[in-house]
Amino acid sequence: MAAVSKTYIGLSLGNHNSVIAIINKDHRAEVIANEDGEHKTPTYVAFSGEEEYHGSQAKHQFVRNAQNTIMGFRDLLGKTFTPEMNQLHPGFARIEDSEGKPVFVIETENDNGETQQLRLSAHEVTVRYLARLRTTAEDYLGRKIEGVVLALPVSFTKEQKESVAAACEEAGLPLLQLIAEPIATAMQYGVGNGASHVDAKDTLALVVDVGGTGSDATLVAARGGLYTIVGSTHTDAVSGDIVDDVLVKHFAGEFKRQYNIDVLQGNPKAVRKMKESVEYTKRTLSSAASATCAVESLAEGLDFNGSIQRTRFDIMSGKVYTPLLESIEKVIADAGYTPAQVDQVLLCGGAARLRKLQSRIAGFFPETTEVRDEGELDEVIAAGCAEQAALIAQGSVAAPKEAAAAEDLAVEALARPLGIQLGEDNFVPVLLQDTPLPASRSVKVALPHGQKRAYVAVAEGEAVAPKPEEDDEEAEEAEDEEEEEEQAALPLFRPAKLLAEMVLELDQADENTRVAITFFVGTDRKLTVTASEPVSGKSITAEIPQ
Repeated sequence: MAAVSKTYIGLSLGNHNSVIAIINKDHRAEVIANEDGEHKTPTYVAFSGEEEYHGSQAKHQFVRNAQNTIMGFRDLLGKTFTPEMNQLHPGFARIEDSEGKPVFVIETENDNGETQQLRLSAHEVTVRYLARLRTTAEDYLGRKIEGVVLALPVSFTKEQKESVAAACEEAGLPLLQLIAEPIATAMQYGVGNGASHVDAKDTLALVVDVGGTGSDATLVAARGGLYTIVGSTHTDAVSGDIVDDVLVKHFAGEFKRQYNIDVLQGNPKAVRKMKESVEYTKRTLSSAASATCAVESLAEGLDFNGSIQRTRFDIMSGKVYTPLLESIEKVIADAGYTPAQVDQVLLCGGAARLRKLQSRIAGFFPETTEVRDEGELDEVIAAGCAEQAALIAQGSVAAPKEAAAAEDLAVEALARPLGIQLGEDNFVPVLLQDTPLPASRSVKVALPHGQKRAYVAVAEGEAVAPKPEEDDEEAEEAEDEEEEEEQAALPLFRPAKLLAEMVLELDQADENTRVAITFFVGTDRKLTVTASEPVSGKSITAEIPQ
């Protein structure tokens, strides 16, 4: 990678935390620390008296000044007000209707010390927060930010993306490109990378993003160096906040047993204190066998100190993860794949580091599927954005001409795999499902010695369903090793529809004769298959409308 002369950054604007990254002189993604020396900047804005706080300082305001603390503003951009918005993050600044748009209502003080009401739209809050992130990055780097690649959820609408783009412009962050969070994740993990576009590996990856307020499972197809989002599901039932609630309930129970005080009933301030503390407990449990929770003056002047074993935590939180597994199953099935066809599972998001969650996700897939959790999982998306920003800075990738209208283009892609049928149940895919169009792939086949006719059966394939599990547990245990071998031998595809048959006649053939078979599908979806033998120069072509 050549040296980057322009100061372009990558930004993950999360609903809970945001991360800034840049490609450094060693050509590696480096996360920019904020003023508190932290790599993650909480996506919070708070007001107290005449002061305005951002990031970590704003998050700390939530304990004693919740009504003037704002979070969750990113997901309200470009949306119409609904009363249910106040239930998204209860306890924070209330949200009201202003000409159909949501506004946060807070109280501040004027220069005379008099209390006054401040009404801020989601756009205005986002501008203030992004401007602070820009200052953080410029102070850290010592130079002006010239461009940003920013990641957003797949579910964001055109209106939401345009609203984010407008906020970036107003905050002084020149927007180069908006990209989907799972695409940024795939880029950082290097999915499908090859030495060149020609040898880039076709890969089907499932990106599992477990964030602070929700989880996403997204299938990404890497085909010929290009990424395509095949399908995506979202659930609010699995998140870092919900896992925190499991710990809060546990430690609140311990406190009640010690002092006969139930902080869960009518003591929101104590709950907020404990919730802030268990975030560290949860992070510790991702790498240690036990963790502590300590809260000073939790209730009625009494301090709390507790601990929990990871095994007990895993038992308590086990059911919490089930909706995410259901989302994973749904997105794979809806896209027409089976778990065995997923090459890699890419984990990202802070809560995805929990070992029990990882083991349950891994247990859904066969051993042939690689489950990856590399680096700091809450920094992956920002690092992927930095990779894309560096490519734009070098001119390797062109930034969209209209950044404000940047939206994922609807790419035509294959609905089913196309390839060669070798037998009744034997199918070799050449162009995989969800390959962006136009697309071209070639394979070489050898002829049996002495054979002068190359027969090619062109077919459409379909996924092979996994073998159903047996009900008899004893039979399963007795045949465990044999079943594993059978599963490993199961083909991923089988022929579904014969499209054409071709015969290439040759004058002679020996053990070195190779026939090149090229598949090409244009944007009109017409399939052209050419079989050629380079030594003799003979070839035959079939055109198959789709």
